[in-house]
Amino acid sequence: MESQTTAPAARPVRHGWPTALVLAGAMFLVLFDSLAVATALPDIGAEFGVPPAQLQWVVTLYSLTIGGFLVLGGRVCDVWGRRRVIVASLALTGTGLLLSGVAGTLALLLVGRVMQGLGAAFAIPAALASAATLFPDEPWRSRVFSVVAAAANTAGMAGAVLGGVITSYLGWRWVFIVVVPAAALAAVAGLLLLPADEPSGSRRERLDVTGAALVTGGLLAVIYGATRIGEHGPGLATVSPVLAGVLMLNALVWWERRVRNPIIKPSVVRSRRLVASCLAFGAHSAAYAAVVVVGSLQLQDVYSLSAAQAGIALAPVLLGAVISAAPAGRLVRRYGSRRVVALALLLCSITLALVAFGTAGSLTVLVVYLVLWGLSAGPIYVGLTRECIGDAAPEDRGLASALFESTTHVGGAVSVAVYLTMIGAGSGYSSTQFIGAVVVGASVLTTLLIMPGAPARDPEHRA
Repeated sequence: MESQTTAPAARPVRHGWPTALVLAGAMFLVLFDSLAVATALPDIGAEFGVPPAQLQWVVTLYSLTIGGFLVLGGRVCDVWGRRRVIVASLALTGTGLLLSGVAGTLALLLVGRVMQGLGAAFAIPAALASAATLFPDEPWRSRVFSVVAAAANTAGMAGAVLGGVITSYLGWRWVFIVVVPAAALAAVAGLLLLPADEPSGSRRERLDVTGAALVTGGLLAVIYGATRIGEHGPGLATVSPVLAGVLMLNALVWWERRVRNPIIKPSVVRSRRLVASCLAFGAHSAAYAAVVVVGSLQLQDVYSLSAAQAGIALAPVLLGAVISAAPAGRLVRRYGSRRVVALALLLCSITLALVAFGTAGSLTVLVVYLVLWGLSAGPIYVGLTRECIGDAAPEDRGLASALFESTTHVGGAVSVAVYLTMIGAGSGYSSTQFIGAVVVGASVLTTLLIMPGAPARDPEHRA
């Protein structure tokens, strides 16, 4: 597989807000069904006559595909061009949505979900890399990352809320079908508004197929094994995939040191901003799992809520994230990413500890703490993406975006496995959530110690 390397030049964008909305729209559309489909699972199971053990693959396959293919998607968009990847990913997502909506069997539905996951795995790093490259200067860079963060968080909230409404009034198939026209429209808008991919010169770069297979297989195995541990507890059958994945990732390190054009460039992973951002984002993902996964179980078990009621009670988490994304860019420009992210992580840690031990059985107090916890998410996402992706060279921003986003899938899967194993062993919900608070608290220190204080600037604009 060989193609001309693309590195879009950092140049002013003629249509600032429309371009920003296209990038945000791509994020929204590929993530909307991540939570919406969960509300439709009972109806899907009733129509196809399948037990819950098989139904969970409707959600799991989607998550596995995103987590496993993110790094490959990030490198492909660097090599083949971001606009091409965004448009193709939206087309693939729309096709997968349509196939899922008209599927006559569970197998076809699962194929559609894999197609949606692949579309998301390629669209997410391409959209983030485009945001950093097309908007190299402030205040636009922070504005665009704020809009993208709000879109990503809104997608989850809209999916969680609207998924149940659509399923109740139109049927589960419309959870997928209603998004198809929007995906097609977004693909056309991407062709019209996003600048054409420009070659960086005569240099040609071969895509590292062996490295792609190792990183994709390794991530798939780790996430799959962690998911199975969370469902069934530790054992030979569940731990073996994790060990196999770790071996593949170790083989990847050995291989990448010897190949001419590695899929993961050493210069990218040596960035202190990227390392600090990935550690912080992984810790935040562990906290998110403590709130959403453990919190959902707690709401149903302790507060006697139904699954649907638990979802509504957790909605303020996403609402807080959307609200806090709006001023996050302004805060980052004024005070710097390291300071803003560290304070947001501290808020995340404190409020999660309050969720764990400070509610005294009051659902109202719990919801207030959930809103406060959600307020930490916007500044964390905006600040970390700005630093991590903005610090990378323009031709490597897809890879940096993918490495950054992959930490949330790996961190989330591993933390869920740990939490559910602890609960299965007799640990209470509060003590399990407190572990998440401690992990995020530790990430405050790693952010302050590892992340440089000066704001990241576009390499093309550095003195």
